Amino acid sequence: MSERLLTLEEVCAKLGGVKPWTIRCWVSQRRIPYTKVGRLTRFPEGRINEWIESRTVSPAPVS
Repeated sequence: MSERLLTLEEVCAKLGGVKPWTIRCWVSQRRIPYTKVGRLTRFPEGRINEWIESRTVSPAPVS
């Protein structure tokens, strides 16, 4: 089974309300994983989840 491709709106919602123009800017700067389907820009769900995970900051140890 192939991976689900998210729309721009779905990625915005997944990222907690990030504006569409921000995602478009990240795409133009190649800061977020995406794929082109014809003229459409789509976001592989698994790659987006990995991208989010790679930017998660762990809490500092308590002394």
